[in-house]
Amino acid sequence: MTEILIIDDDEIFSKQLALYIDRMGYGSQTAGNLKTGLAMARGSNFDIIFLDVILPDSNGLTGINKLKSLISNPEVVIITGDGDIDGAEIALNEGAWDYLVKPPAYNKIKLLIQRITQFRREKIKQNQQIFFTREGIIGESPQLKETLKKTAKASISDGNVFITGETGTGKELIAKVLHENSHRHDQPFVVVDCTNLPDTLAGNILFGHRKGTYTGADQNRSGLIKLADRGILFLDEVGDLSSSVQKSLLRVLQEKKFRPIGAKNEIECDFRVVSASNKDLKDMVEQGQFRKDLYYRLVVFQIDLPPLRRRTGDMKILLNHYIQTICEQMETSVKGISNDFVEMLECYDWPGNIRELINLLHLTIANAFEEPMLYPHFLPKEFRIKILQKKISNTTDEEDIRSKVFLTISKASAKNFLRYKDYREYVNNLMESKYIDYLSTLPIKNVSEICRMSGLSRSRIYQLFKKHKKNIL
Repeated sequence: MTEILIIDDDEIFSKQLALYIDRMGYGSQTAGNLKTGLAMARGSNFDIIFLDVILPDSNGLTGINKLKSLISNPEVVIITGDGDIDGAEIALNEGAWDYLVKPPAYNKIKLLIQRITQFRREKIKQNQQIFFTREGIIGESPQLKETLKKTAKASISDGNVFITGETGTGKELIAKVLHENSHRHDQPFVVVDCTNLPDTLAGNILFGHRKGTYTGADQNRSGLIKLADRGILFLDEVGDLSSSVQKSLLRVLQEKKFRPIGAKNEIECDFRVVSASNKDLKDMVEQGQFRKDLYYRLVVFQIDLPPLRRRTGDMKILLNHYIQTICEQMETSVKGISNDFVEMLECYDWPGNIRELINLLHLTIANAFEEPMLYPHFLPKEFRIKILQKKISNTTDEEDIRSKVFLTISKASAKNFLRYKDYREYVNNLMESKYIDYLSTLPIKNVSEICRMSGLSRSRIYQLFKKHKKNIL
């Protein structure tokens, strides 16, 4: 039976909705705040959670990710009396099923529950039928599982796939997993490094040449596209392609034909394109830096890789895996890890992601030498300094805000006393300015990623930067 949780501080509304759900034959429970709701959800397997936005202890939107990361992976439906466009965008970006404004029509609630119930039944069947190998992919976080779910779906099809993610998140690894799970798994997987594809050599590298075409061409040579025949052509960092190479590649994708340099006739070639980039191709299209028609050819499926800092709970799993691997390579005993060692690594933002973590562990294990346990003092000095500076900076920012607010209150008098509305606006502006400063310090130079991380819409991001007279990125 479908189990449903209602998290809403409006007792009358919650009881009425719960009664209606019970009459439909489903199970229901209610919670008056987010903390209680999370505790109940951790103790039971709910299929659907109706979540209010304005709760006594929190903004409900901040709880979507926490609720969806539970073992039962419930579908979250936002239901609020204070609907707004930004809130709806944030909710859907965070993975909410729908965004309803109170009072909702009960027939719509009924249809919604029926659809979600059917969806979850079909999902269970699909998960039982699909055999998916994930060799080399380490982690069990909800964020990573969502990525693997998309990869599994894309592997069944033959449409082109675009993988996006920061440097070091494992884009090529995901491409290989997709290849291994597709019907082309026994065919070639050919990598094209688009960052090292100069215009003068691109034609030769991609299309090949015929014997005698130019001095030194003493035999026919196949290009990378021909080598990928019946397999997968992986375009790594496709955002770095020059405009001329983009044009040449577009025609090949459209026709699945190409002409080697010096050849009279075109050659047909059957291949699937998987591309990847740490750049925002949609932004590049808007700025005229990437062909719009090529973009739509490449992006049939899109797989977004989560950065390491957002992979909740994966740090310890990754550490255990890579420490064992590195210790075996170094021919030393496998080392344990202290809790404060894990906590320190979880404090870091990891701009280089998994690649940076592996490099750091090599240095740390070398520093520890024959010690059986890894502690924070074995970490490189530069790394520990960064963590310390971050902690001090965060503390200073909090104290700075507190001191400014305190100063404002202390100056208040009967004549210039701040009304609640004005005081709230002052504190809100101060917080916004600090938050924009924080966004500006992030290593990401990508508006879409900033939107995803902050939970704000693109228009809201630009509005805040303009309001506080900051230069965006």
